[in-house]
Amino acid sequence: MQATAPKPPPKISGGINSLQRGDFPVHGWYRFVLSYPPHLVRQYLAELKVGRDDLLLDPFCGTGTTLVEAKMNRIPSAGCDAHPFAALVSRVKTNWALNAKALKGALKRILRCAETEASGHGLHSLSFDALLVQEGSSPFDNRFRLTEDEEKLLPTGFLSQRPLQRLLILRDEIERQMADVSRASYEFFLLALAHVIANGAGNFAFGPEIYRTKPKPDYDVLGHFARHADSMIAELTVVQSNGSPETSSTVFMDDARQLAKIPSGIAAVITSPPYPNEKDYTRTTRVESILLRLMTDRTSLREVKESLLRSNTRNVFVNDTDEEEVAEFKSIRRVCEQIEKRRLELHKDSGFERLYHKVVSHYFGGMRRHLRALRPKLRAHAKLAYVLGDQLSFLMVPVATATLLSEVAQAEGYRTVRCDLWRERVGTKVRNSLTDEKTVRVREEVLLLEIV
Repeated sequence: MQATAPKPPPKISGGINSLQRGDFPVHGWYRFVLSYPPHLVRQYLAELKVGRDDLLLDPFCGTGTTLVEAKMNRIPSAGCDAHPFAALVSRVKTNWALNAKALKGALKRILRCAETEASGHGLHSLSFDALLVQEGSSPFDNRFRLTEDEEKLLPTGFLSQRPLQRLLILRDEIERQMADVSRASYEFFLLALAHVIANGAGNFAFGPEIYRTKPKPDYDVLGHFARHADSMIAELTVVQSNGSPETSSTVFMDDARQLAKIPSGIAAVITSPPYPNEKDYTRTTRVESILLRLMTDRTSLREVKESLLRSNTRNVFVNDTDEEEVAEFKSIRRVCEQIEKRRLELHKDSGFERLYHKVVSHYFGGMRRHLRALRPKLRAHAKLAYVLGDQLSFLMVPVATATLLSEVAQAEGYRTVRCDLWRERVGTKVRNSLTDEKTVRVREEVLLLEIV
């Protein structure tokens, strides 16, 4: 009998990262620019045959894309993230049990009182009088200024003075109005505030790296907040009506290399860990984290960085030992040696450049710790999907992230099912000679694993 040829892996459209019509409700409450699209999660929920009697895990949950999609499909889920801001976003986006009518009433009170407070400091409404800025406005008291420690954490030029003062007045009014209500209701409005910071009030944007934009002399903080919070409440009402609020979704703040708080009985995993590159994920949401009081000084920032998977030189520390976990892997050692050799050839000698090869070894060592901590939490025959991207961030030495992680996973008792191409990104142009340039395309893939 002739053997049947194996089916080729599905071809994934290069435009799959583009948002589709069904990707906005709830997801748009706050979306991290580097998030994968919701429809990719829907695809792999079907691929892995995750059902309503299963428990889905996202151990690097970020801003909750996997968890929200699970809830929309009435699949119980759990997620964790070591970053306090990411955990807050995921908590809010998966809590659909809040009283929409009570939120509407609270929103009106917040807006009314914040506008009165702002006007008392010469910050008149921009919603109706866009150009009204009074000369000689009264000075601001210390309630509406960042502390000295917070100022040190804030990236230079990321917020102009008047928008910052409006944001702080609104933040304090949210805290005052929400003092006697549930923590969940309070965080709902904090998330709306975070959206205003990242999508209008701040002098920064993403392309995909975060960069500083032209300073804004002023910004309609209250108008933006009113519109976005009202939209969130409207979408909350819609999802409540479809009968899925009772579907459980639990978010933990936890180091993915330990997973101490994650329950057992996980049937499937859909996640995207950080890629090994030079993106400092704490900087990408730094402004929101400071204004929401989730980071208040350098000590709190360091604590967050220490709890994150090592993926960039800004969160590698002297006492780190994750690299020891992958000393046996010749393929990983070879990449690290190539990076260090390239650094010496190019005479790159900064402190960060000296750490490039260590980031790669710490990254895969941390991922091995993660897979080891995860295994006892999984049900028999559990299926896993990891969204991963190859990298050229370290002196253009290729890092085949999915391929290398597949080797590490096999050493921890997982079987590689296959690796699907998700998309290809256009990388840096490499000049081979004075006249020849080559455009490098970088693969992003979905690594599918299962328990042996």
